[in-house]
Amino acid sequence: MWNRVKIALYTLLSTVNVSLIGQMRLSEVLVVMATPFMFDKNDFFTYPYLRKIIFALLLLLGFQVFTDLFIVHNSSANYLRGWASIIICILSFIVLFKVLRGYNDILFYFFLIMVKNIFYTDDIVDSDMTYFKFKMVPILSSAVYLLSAYFYRRNNMKAVMGVLLGYSLTCLAFDSRSTGVVFFLSAIIIYFFNRKIEITRAKVVLFGLVALVMFQVAYIFYVDGVLSGNIGGEHARTQMSRVENPYNPLQLLMTGRGETFAAVTAINDQPYFGHGSWATDKTLKYYQILLMFHDEEFNPNKVADADYLIPSHSILLGAWINCGIGGFVAVLLILIYLLKMGFHLIRNAQHAAIYPVIVILTIGLVWAFMFSPFQQLRFSIPATGAILLSSYYDFIYDEDEAYEELPVPQLPDPIKTGY
Repeated sequence: MWNRVKIALYTLLSTVNVSLIGQMRLSEVLVVMATPFMFDKNDFFTYPYLRKIIFALLLLLGFQVFTDLFIVHNSSANYLRGWASIIICILSFIVLFKVLRGYNDILFYFFLIMVKNIFYTDDIVDSDMTYFKFKMVPILSSAVYLLSAYFYRRNNMKAVMGVLLGYSLTCLAFDSRSTGVVFFLSAIIIYFFNRKIEITRAKVVLFGLVALVMFQVAYIFYVDGVLSGNIGGEHARTQMSRVENPYNPLQLLMTGRGETFAAVTAINDQPYFGHGSWATDKTLKYYQILLMFHDEEFNPNKVADADYLIPSHSILLGAWINCGIGGFVAVLLILIYLLKMGFHLIRNAQHAAIYPVIVILTIGLVWAFMFSPFQQLRFSIPATGAILLSSYYDFIYDEDEAYEELPVPQLPDPIKTGY
């Protein structure tokens, strides 16, 4: 019961901001206060991946300190905010790993996230998001986590597939393409690993080719639907109108993630040590690159009184911009450690009641590290990482009742049913 109180406080207090070394969430203040009581150095020996992740974050902090103090001579206001973000990330991993343990507590966390997002929406969003992507996706995603885990535990695989595929198609139809793709791929992975299909290199190549063809065909229908106004929203139609060939998915990705190309230019300018914490685009060089990919005109009056941070919209590239190649390697190590645990569970933990949630979180991590703002390393990655850590070690050490042997859900045989 006390653990549920901790989860509730952490989740609900994340809606309140306080001014401490920049803006902090009240839930982060709670994490700082709880760390001395929850930290156990023996955890670093019992749970090696926790030790590795914390070590990688300490490396990131070390590279950031070096860049800020000795390379760019950053202002104290900027470097204190940058260092505090990384320290909060470290403490959040330590505390949440001890709190988010087991099937019931993890689902209780997602339930509270859903409730929180009904009444409050995080402000780290794109300004041109549609209402569905801005407001509904955070709520519905949590609901899908809960429903998929509920049906999976009850061996109702048809319902699991229906929830995941139905939600993914809904997201694709309403301008939330990345979320739709993550849930669609997760449904396919859950299907294959529950069918106990023997995976060989030839099958992987064949499936990859078939999937590529099917993707392109489906993408053509998607583009036709968006351009005709039958599906999607104004955001999707605006993006497609900017590209020379909307039927080329790479061009759509480029215009939708122009920050990535601006970030690559910034990295090329300072590849070894980066630009420092909260680095501003003083000459607006990178901002103009972003406008070029968005096919927008540069308006000097619009930006005259504004300080623009160097755009990246990527945790990996954001770390490189902030503190150089060392920061990039440190964050890449975190991603590798989390994916190793996630893929191990995907391959071996089909009997785990929380298996669908693990698959979705693991696939979502790849997109998050590639295309989410660097701040998400502090705000969302610790909770996702803590769930993977606790699930992995509960599975390895068989410590949690959620990993009792459940019958592996079986889908109908396509040969016998004709599906």
